[in-house]
Amino acid sequence: MLRLILIMFMTGGPLWAAKPATVADDARGPRPPKADSVTTAQTKEFKAFSLDGYFSCEVPQKWQLSRDADKEQKSGVFQIELTGPNAQKVPVTAYVSYFSKTNKYFRDYKDYVDSNSTDDLGIAPETDIYGQVKTTALGKRKAFEFEREKKEYLHPESKSDESVMLKEKFYVLPAKDGFFVFHFSAPKAVFSKHLPVFERVARTFKGLP
Repeated sequence: MLRLILIMFMTGGPLWAAKPATVADDARGPRPPKADSVTTAQTKEFKAFSLDGYFSCEVPQKWQLSRDADKEQKSGVFQIELTGPNAQKVPVTAYVSYFSKTNKYFRDYKDYVDSNSTDDLGIAPETDIYGQVKTTALGKRKAFEFEREKKEYLHPESKSDESVMLKEKFYVLPAKDGFFVFHFSAPKAVFSKHLPVFERVARTFKGLP
């Protein structure tokens, strides 16, 4: 878990209201909004992005996108950070990263999964929760999925004990010369609200084999 910190340089109601029945409704039943209009509206909230041939995906237009090209060359980790709205004084974030086989932090995807899906050093507080690693697929590629919860102090350099519980989700995809990581983090209270944005990014991913 510590190594991940070091490298992080990384509704309820219906969609439409009921209306009185008409002749057309009687014959064919009430008609929902056209699917095309919904799809178009959703699509406009995202844009295509590509990182130097390593990977491409759709990213939310209203979130801030940043990267550090100099650090990428030194670390062997090619990464974008997507920063969304703040909640409980903490930003919602998503990272898409390609760890080359020469990266400075992990031997391979197995090392990454082991280091981040368990308390490998035995120093995590009791409030931290690690979920089970599951095998799944992204873009027809094998992937590993897991979640975890951890307490983060908002002022670690002071005596303040103000903190927030974060919930995180990971996808890890093996590649021929490295591996890819999708990492989503949000205050637990708003995790479900912003998770669909992260899933859209992950589900539109294409990367090096």
